Amino acid sequence: MLPHQQNNPSFWQNTKAPEFPPLLEDTSTDICVVGAGIAGLLNSYVLLKNGFQVTILERDTLGHNETSRTSAHLSNVLDEGLSRLLDNLGEENARKAIASHSDAIDLIEKIVAEENIDCDFRRIDGYLYLSHESNKDYLKEEGQAAAKLGFKDVELLASPPYFAEFGPALRFPRQARIHIQKFINGLLQAIVAMGGKVHSQSPAVEFKDGGLPSVKTENGQYVYARHVVVCTNVPVNDRVLVHTMEAAYRTYIIGIEVPHDAFPDILMWDTSHPYHYVRKIENHSEGKDLMLIGGEDHRVGQEDHPESKFETLHDWALFNLGISGPIAYQWSGQIIEPVDGLAHIGRNPGNRNTYIVSGDSGHGLTHAAVGAMVIRDLIQKHPNDWAHLYSPSRFKMKNLGKVISANMNALTQYRDRIMLRDELKNITARPGEGRLVHQGAKTFAVYTNEKNETATLNAVCPHLGGIVHWNEAEKTWDCPCHGSRFACTGEVINGPAISGLKTAVMKKTQEKPASIAMPDERTEYEKAKPRDTSAER
Repeated sequence: MLPHQQNNPSFWQNTKAPEFPPLLEDTSTDICVVGAGIAGLLNSYVLLKNGFQVTILERDTLGHNETSRTSAHLSNVLDEGLSRLLDNLGEENARKAIASHSDAIDLIEKIVAEENIDCDFRRIDGYLYLSHESNKDYLKEEGQAAAKLGFKDVELLASPPYFAEFGPALRFPRQARIHIQKFINGLLQAIVAMGGKVHSQSPAVEFKDGGLPSVKTENGQYVYARHVVVCTNVPVNDRVLVHTMEAAYRTYIIGIEVPHDAFPDILMWDTSHPYHYVRKIENHSEGKDLMLIGGEDHRVGQEDHPESKFETLHDWALFNLGISGPIAYQWSGQIIEPVDGLAHIGRNPGNRNTYIVSGDSGHGLTHAAVGAMVIRDLIQKHPNDWAHLYSPSRFKMKNLGKVISANMNALTQYRDRIMLRDELKNITARPGEGRLVHQGAKTFAVYTNEKNETATLNAVCPHLGGIVHWNEAEKTWDCPCHGSRFACTGEVINGPAISGLKTAVMKKTQEKPASIAMPDERTEYEKAKPRDTSAER
């Protein structure tokens, strides 16, 4: 177990995930699926149902990926906003996007029924309510957009049920909620019963496309396949292109026990920026339900005090819901936001037989189900009405401004290669904390554990060379450029980085003896570029 897995475990991790062995020898299959979260398992299930052999590779032990950190809402009301979706896509394509998420919920409901998975799936109403600072006409505009997009029985109410003081809200029927780990365990059981092969602790580190793709694991084994499907939250097989169209965010969730039936079994989310979302887990303990309250999103590595977000949510729950109990659970998760609000699903740009599912945009569960249906049809060369919408190769000039903005944000984070922000520089580290230290032109990530033992790492992210920042909430090193995350001891947690932070040695003094040749610590990306030696001459 990596150190970060002991930190802030989510509510879902109370349900133990099954164990699977690592890959120990080369193998061949029809489909190699990389990643055993919701996207990887739904793709595997659907492909097995359609007669393909499937081998799944998972970096970690099961139950410790991003799926285990969801709030487990199932909704077809996309976070982008319905009126904005209409503007971005036009009515025909926006209707298809909504239909795809409606069908995604139906697919999950169908699997639950057919496989007899006891996972607390239930259809419930969802409510979008107006926050105090929002435009009063916003709900009216969203209601009009909903009508155009084919939603049925959406209505504008004076308030959500039980919350008269909230003010106006839009009711969206036939949303759903689920216990995600119980669903995952049921999927795994069905996958194994159909002959699927699952290998945990088998990180994929090399990808080859072409007529016979292959995936190499960290331990040196190969999986040879007709097709490869990469379901790793962000595509670890792609170094640059797709990442220029996405941005990584952290989102925070707390769980607070409340008396049974004190709150309705509904989904709620508001119009704030960043927004908040609420749901209930029934019968959490004797006479108690558990309210999950989430939100306070921010770009990965670009918040100096992420640990404060839990208390901010606690205050929000008290002020808005009247919940004053202690926090029973708290955790954060990774959300990948595409510039136009729709996931990147389909053939990886420039590849022949490699496919990706990325850009969940707060709808990871339904985007995963959409991905399973789209990739099934692409592999079988069947028509699919949604494939062009989600194509990772899509680009629209009207989104150019958003692409530039997202990448300018990433570029500004490289300033830490030259000068650290004062609030992140040479912080006094107590046991259990990390700090960044400059020595000349180098930056080190230094972590001190509870036994006062120190781990010193190169602070340069191996993906594209950003300087990682310490995340006090999760005890991890997070890259603010493209969202890679690493355990306090350097192991990679989230892509796009494939390898971890390297162990490094700091000098005892700030001075660098002229006779010592410094090791080349440039990233692979930097090494591939011609080196400017004019300054050295």
